[in-house]
Amino acid sequence: MTKRPLWMIVVLLLGTAAALWGATKVSWGSDHQLESGFSALAVLALAGLLGMFAVGGWARRVLGAVIAVAGAFGCWQAVAAPGEWALFTGRGLALLGGVLCLAAGLLVVRHATALPTMGARYQLAGAERRSGDPDKDMWDDLSHGQDPTGDEP
Repeated sequence: MTKRPLWMIVVLLLGTAAALWGATKVSWGSDHQLESGFSALAVLALAGLLGMFAVGGWARRVLGAVIAVAGAFGCWQAVAAPGEWALFTGRGLALLGGVLCLAAGLLVVRHATALPTMGARYQLAGAERRSGDPDKDMWDDLSHGQDPTGDEP
């Protein structure tokens, strides 16, 4: 179940970056282009994608909230920008990017604890596991602060 939200978030954030970058490259109806604001949001979406894998727990929830707020800000910027209101121009792409970013941020917040984290395969779960390989089990015991050479009770 954790793979589906992960891929949805990845696709949403990549779509966000593409839509916001595209919004800076096309006309807004009156030869008006907003490059800096939407380019920064596109970079933030890509950085958020990378950061989502690097952090976990409450830090991932904060990151998801930042992504969601950035998406809401992008939507507001798209609607409030001067120029004519046509959906299939830069304004429409910016609004699409903002909505995708908002959705991705909300999914990150919702599934923050279920998503995989870098280095998670090296952490043992709360339950005691034995692999059957005495050498590996010895190293796992050392990692947990237990003396593998001592007598077991």
